[in-house]
Amino acid sequence: MTHPVILIVFGIVVGVFSGLMGLGGGAVMIPIMVLLLGLEQAKAHGMSLMVMIPPVALPAVLGYFQRGVLKPSDIWMAAFIAIGVLCGSYFGSQIAVAIAKHKGALATVFGLLLVYVAMYTALGKENVLRSMVLALLVTAVAGAVVMGTKYVDTHKDEAHKDDARRDDALKVNALNPDVTQGNR
Repeated sequence: MTHPVILIVFGIVVGVFSGLMGLGGGAVMIPIMVLLLGLEQAKAHGMSLMVMIPPVALPAVLGYFQRGVLKPSDIWMAAFIAIGVLCGSYFGSQIAVAIAKHKGALATVFGLLLVYVAMYTALGKENVLRSMVLALLVTAVAGAVVMGTKYVDTHKDEAHKDDARRDDALKVNALNPDVTQGNR
């Protein structure tokens, strides 16, 4: 799955998505890296950032300048925000690595963040408070579904382990008649 042609096509799809949606591409790239390329969640986050540094910034920004959406006066605003991103991204990576130490937690946080952003974006900014509250409500429901599913899966696994232990004990007892007859 890591053939250069496949990776380049993958990059083209992510690039189109990034330019179209105004996103860094991680919303598409990270799930694909985890599900299809087999990367661990934290590694996919870091790889996504490493991939996006050179190609996203320049071509997309040039496209917006060419269309007149961005103007030279916008550069200062972007520069100040970039300073914040520079600091925040370092601390964000530290938090992501810490969360990743707990099995599945980083994927859960990432997925729920995508749900929130999707809902907030879909609801629009006509009524910001309503959009935020409804997006948070949908995210909370999604979180409850995820946590409930993980809880059921964990307990199902434990029940299967208990059944396997019981089966093993029965097999041992069947092979050793002294145990079943109380060592007479």
